[in-house]
Amino acid sequence: MIHTKNLRLDRVTRAPLADAVYETIMDAILGGHYCGGMELTEVGLAAELGVSRTPVHEALKRLAVEGLVEPMTNRQSRVVRLTEQRVREIYEMRLLLEPAAAERAAERLDPAQLEALRETARGLAAATSRPNWAIHAIEFDIRFHDTIAAACGNERLRADIIKYRRLVRAFCRATGSAENLRQAFAEHLEILQALEKSDGVAAHWAMTNHIEARMQAALEEVALQEAPTAVES
Repeated sequence: MIHTKNLRLDRVTRAPLADAVYETIMDAILGGHYCGGMELTEVGLAAELGVSRTPVHEALKRLAVEGLVEPMTNRQSRVVRLTEQRVREIYEMRLLLEPAAAERAAERLDPAQLEALRETARGLAAATSRPNWAIHAIEFDIRFHDTIAAACGNERLRADIIKYRRLVRAFCRATGSAENLRQAFAEHLEILQALEKSDGVAAHWAMTNHIEARMQAALEEVALQEAPTAVES
């Protein structure tokens, strides 16, 4: 008889807490509470969250796999800083994943889902001058891409899309200017039109154009951040 080690039940009972810690730290990064380049210590996070270091350690390992933090020495991690290379890598992965998902979703999206997106889009189009329009545009952006990813019919593809869109949300908040959001919204409408026609090829290329345009906007923002500040003589 082959004997195997017993499962460690302490890991099972700890899982919900570890998940909660992971979600909390991730939300803090995505929301800008922890900015790029900021150092995170297990001791400091554990004290801030009121938990032991163990679930924090596990959460940071998961976030490192996600690409949101990078491990350092002495149980420290650092929120990954936005660079031109990282922007290109993130958006190149999006270009591999999301046009394919849009093409597949064109034949799978439920008419009710399409109508819900169209209704929200109509409301946004009619309210571009309102002060809170940018907030609703960002919410629509998240919902729009999540809906397409969910409808692609491939759970692994969906998971990878979610991963890289999280990176965009974490590192590319600066591109959420009103002008960029309006341009992105117009690109969303082109994708939506292709989806409503069940035209997979058109959806593929509309999504490609959208991601390429967003990549250019992100690269321009990085260039501005990295440009040396002029010093008065």
